[in-house]
Amino acid sequence: MKKTFTTALAATALFGITACKGGGSASGTKLIPEQATILVGIDVGGLTKTKLYSENKAMMEAAPEAKEMMEAAKGCNLDLEKMGSIIIGTDGAEPKPNVTAVISGEGVGVEANLTCIADKAKEKSGKAPFTVEGKELKMEGDDGVGYIVDDKTVVIATTAWATATKDLIDGKGKSAADGPNKDLFGRADQSKHIWFAGILPAAATGQLKGSPAEGLKDISGSVDLSNGVAFTVAAGTESAEKAEELKKQAEEQFGMAKGMAGLFGVPQGVVDSVKFGTDGNAISVSAAASAEDIKAIQENAGKMMGGGMGGGMGGPPPGMDEPPPPAEEAAPEEGGDEAPADGE
Repeated sequence: MKKTFTTALAATALFGITACKGGGSASGTKLIPEQATILVGIDVGGLTKTKLYSENKAMMEAAPEAKEMMEAAKGCNLDLEKMGSIIIGTDGAEPKPNVTAVISGEGVGVEANLTCIADKAKEKSGKAPFTVEGKELKMEGDDGVGYIVDDKTVVIATTAWATATKDLIDGKGKSAADGPNKDLFGRADQSKHIWFAGILPAAATGQLKGSPAEGLKDISGSVDLSNGVAFTVAAGTESAEKAEELKKQAEEQFGMAKGMAGLFGVPQGVVDSVKFGTDGNAISVSAAASAEDIKAIQENAGKMMGGGMGGGMGGPPPGMDEPPPPAEEAAPEEGGDEAPADGE
C-alpha cells in the first residue's frame, strides 16, 4: 500500500515526534506557498520547558511506543528537547490536500541524521519512508519531496506544491506570509506554544448550516501553556453585526451554564476568566486555567469518577450520610424454633 504524505511527514519529523513550533515562526511561514489557506504551528522547544511537560514527561516515556520513538530519535542525534519548529500549511483540498511542512531543530537537516531516521523506520516497518539524495528527500511511493535547507531546517511538500516550495527556498515566488491570506494568518498569535489560522473548508461550513454559527468563514487562535492553559479563539463572520449577535448569544448561553461549573469541580477563577469579544466581523472567546486550577480539576474529577457523583465505589457525595444497608432477614439461631408453616 502506498504510504501517504502524512505518514512520510511523521516519520521525517523525528521518527514520530508529533510536535511543531509556533514561537518565532515568521521564517517558517515564508517557506510555505501562498496557496495555503490553513496554517498550524506548535512550539516544541517551548513546550519542553513548561511545567506541564515536566510533570507528564515520565508518563509519556512510560508508554512503550513513545519511549521507542524517542530513543530512536536520540540514537540519530535528534532530541525532542532540542527541537526547533514545524509549521504546516495546507489548502484543505478534498479528497487529498496539498501540504508543505517546515521542520526545524538541532540536527534536523544533517544528512547522516536523516539517513539514520530512515533506516530505523525501515527496521520497524520494512520500508524506508524516504531516501536522502543530495539535498533532497525522495518519499517512498513518490508521494512528495523534501528539501534540506540547512543543518537545522528541512521542508517537505506534496507533489503539487513541490515546485512552489522549492522556489521559495531559492528566494523566488510569494509565500503564505505575503499571500492573499496574510491578514488572517497574522490574526493568530504566533508567539504562543500552539497557534492556528485558516479559512473553514467547505465541509465544515456545510455542517454549520441551520445552526447559530452559520456564516462563520474562518478561525484562528492560540494556546499558551506557560502556566497551565490559556487560549484564545476567534472566528470571522459575514459582518460586524453577525459577530455582535453571536457574542450576545454566547454570553447568554454561558451565563446560564456557568453556575453549574462548581458542581463539576471547575474553580471559580477559571469560570471568571472566560471572556467574549468582537473585533470587526470576528467574534472571540478566551479563557485560562492555572497549573493549580488544572490540578484541582483533576483531583475533583478523580473524586467524581471514584463515586463522588451518585455514591459509587468512592462512597456518597461529600456531606451526605452513607445510606443504611438494606434490612436482611435474620437467620434463625441454632436450635431455635422455626417459624410455623401457614395453616399450622
